Amino acid sequence: MRKRLRLLFFLLLTGLVLISGCVGPESGTGGETTKSTPSETGTHESATSTTSATTSSPTPVETTTETQTSTTTETLTETQTKTQTETSTETPVSNESIQYDEDGNVVCGGGADPDLGCEAGETNDNGTGPGFAIGLLNVTFQPVIIPVYRLTANFTYAGPIGSDTFEPNGEKIEKVSIITASTDPGKNVKFTITFENESLANAYVHIPVFIDMFSGKKYVYEPTVLRFDEGEEFGRIWELHLYSTGFTLYELTGNGSVELQEGSVTLDGRRVSFTIENFSEIFPERVYLRIYGSTMTDKSPSLTYPYTGSFVIEAGKGWIDYYSPASFFTPEGKLYMEARGYDLMIKLYLDDRKYRDMMPMKAFFDSSDSGEADWIAYVDEDSFKLRDAYGSVYREGKVSTYIENDRHVVEFTIENFFSLVPWRYFRLWFAGQVYAPSLKPRFPAHSNIWVNATNGLSMDKDVDRYLVIVVEDVYIKGNKDSAEGEIQLVSWAFPVYWEHENDLDWEYGPIYAVGYPAKRWVEANDHSRLLYHDERAISVSYPFINGYPIFAMPLEEVKKYRKIYVHTAGWDLDDPGEYITLGTGFLVDAALGLATGEIGTAIKYGYNGVMFINQLVTGQGAAEWWGSTIVRDLGGDPDPVGYNGYAIDTNGNYRDGVLVEVWSADGNMRVTYLVQEVEVPRTLRYDTLQAYLDTVQFTKDTELGDDEYYLYASGFISFKPEEVADVPDITREQTTAMVPVQPVNRYPKSGVLSGNRFTSSPQMLIIGHTRADVPFLYLEYDGWEEDAGKWGNDDDPMGQVAITLLLDDDYFDWEPNSAIPTKEWSLEFPSCGVSGGCSKAWFWVRVKP
Repeated sequence: MRKRLRLLFFLLLTGLVLISGCVGPESGTGGETTKSTPSETGTHESATSTTSATTSSPTPVETTTETQTSTTTETLTETQTKTQTETSTETPVSNESIQYDEDGNVVCGGGADPDLGCEAGETNDNGTGPGFAIGLLNVTFQPVIIPVYRLTANFTYAGPIGSDTFEPNGEKIEKVSIITASTDPGKNVKFTITFENESLANAYVHIPVFIDMFSGKKYVYEPTVLRFDEGEEFGRIWELHLYSTGFTLYELTGNGSVELQEGSVTLDGRRVSFTIENFSEIFPERVYLRIYGSTMTDKSPSLTYPYTGSFVIEAGKGWIDYYSPASFFTPEGKLYMEARGYDLMIKLYLDDRKYRDMMPMKAFFDSSDSGEADWIAYVDEDSFKLRDAYGSVYREGKVSTYIENDRHVVEFTIENFFSLVPWRYFRLWFAGQVYAPSLKPRFPAHSNIWVNATNGLSMDKDVDRYLVIVVEDVYIKGNKDSAEGEIQLVSWAFPVYWEHENDLDWEYGPIYAVGYPAKRWVEANDHSRLLYHDERAISVSYPFINGYPIFAMPLEEVKKYRKIYVHTAGWDLDDPGEYITLGTGFLVDAALGLATGEIGTAIKYGYNGVMFINQLVTGQGAAEWWGSTIVRDLGGDPDPVGYNGYAIDTNGNYRDGVLVEVWSADGNMRVTYLVQEVEVPRTLRYDTLQAYLDTVQFTKDTELGDDEYYLYASGFISFKPEEVADVPDITREQTTAMVPVQPVNRYPKSGVLSGNRFTSSPQMLIIGHTRADVPFLYLEYDGWEEDAGKWGNDDDPMGQVAITLLLDDDYFDWEPNSAIPTKEWSLEFPSCGVSGGCSKAWFWVRVKP
């Protein structure tokens, strides 16, 4: 009887084994077979669409046909392609070391954590995998693993769900991981901090207290702190104090810290793990995390991770991700973005009119910093497609449009975007898909946005910022002459830094010096302006600015100084000698000597910066300077028309431009300076810059009969270091003299143009530059009618023009589908000399790729 029972039992077991291997999709039901492993969880969506039950047979059976095998291979190939196209960030990271029993429960083998949903007491240490062993037979089952967010009524997932995240370019910590059980997700959450090496793990997760057994002295060390918050300014805050011996979780309240929980900590090489129980009962559905690490020698945290941004945790989904938000504002709308690990979320807020102009829209991404779009997202009210420059679709997804605070919001997330742009920075702009030449819908309307997600997330205008100072206007009461005055101007500027205002130890920046005009002089009556003047020409949105630039420095460099001292001096040349035809180079040299001389003397005590060197105009030192240096070097005896100085605060706000009027000490000369922060588009480096004196028309004669005309044209876009100048004070410092790179062109090159009222076309190239990314362009024209003789009004001026173009992003024309701005104009400038001659000059400026 026992033998018969044994035989029946063996036959029963044998039958069970055969049934378990034969029953399923392979038993003739017509279903396709797809092997599923924890590493392929992202493929189940497409697999379940063709399979009534997805399983994996332990051994191929003879009834499996070649056709079924081929179908299986094709299904897997299609699934892999879809996975590559879509994002993988939604799929929880599977733990390949977790084992499961035949019911899909996690097997607690060795030191497995029961909190992960494993069945206590079940192990499989002798088998080859999860399952059970009967005698010589080993039966292995592979459970179906489906992400928790894709659970259906027909499947039940039992096991861990979790993910990990990292800060791009973060230091000391490699990643932070969480894991929770799918049977009760979010109840107990296990955290693992993976440091870059084991030494860092031991340094930041250390003992709380040390007692010296010899002295009895007690040393208390600061913990590494995990700070959780709700992400709101006045939201709840929690802190987890982490030591190698355990952790304590507190809630920070108005009445102090309230202890909520204690727990154990596991150190495994460079990994530190601990479990917070009842996580979902303590924390909200979404919570934000930052880590502040302290070693045993730190009095304050020496590690902040992530350094910018934070981690966002949704424990119910087993989800942790890097999170960094940023906003960009313009008068026409707002852009809000979040970098979430590999995903990029975009919200564009537009008013009603802008929304109607823009939608449907395109978002352009220049990820190679070439000025051309590498990726274009085509966005409508329901969905988007991200295409490359050749039109291939790489990402697609849903779009939400709604109204918030009277603004239309367009929201979409490009999943796994930073796998396409791994260096995590790019240029961005938006444009309407339907292009109307008269409309030109674009956001921003001027400039582009530079997005940098390498460490946190930042958005800013894609510009280089400069501080530029222009002599916008010069007015004199008297020309220091009984008739017309022959006046030349020179201006200079230099920045200064001091630690304390009464210090003698000052640091001097370079000295910029500019003379006007580049050749000859300005003929002036009493009560007259010395520069071409247009009342409208004081804004970067206007085609030009009156006057000549005297200072241009990157804004970041300017901020290193406290003040910028600006000065202008004017001379009436009286009886001009041969040196007049040499231009203002001598005045620049004189200005440098004047500037370096004053740096070591009166400027030290002129903290208000206004008219602090009167002795240069009225004192004995000034008389010596005028009388000896000028006469000896120049062969004449010029009269000072005026001299003034002013200090400009480097911390001022000059984005919209500031006009400053400064009178000379004797009240004879008024100089108006324009101080302007100029935002130069970086994509101007893909443009060329050309400026011509195209045409000159002589419109009014100075005497009867034909005249003999000639003209000068000049300009510059930058300064160059000319020499090292000594600073004559107790520090014996040296500074650099900066002068314009300013060629002067004469037309005709020799001789004159004979005629009365006529038009000439010099088509003279003044500036030709292969890169247009400069803060300003200065252009100058001087027309003359040649006279005979050597008296004070030798040659008659026919008009003079000095204009400055500030190459700010508001100055240019911006096309919707291009990141590169352009500008092209030709304007006429009528001007007259005091002696009666008049002319018109046409400049032509072209900024094009």
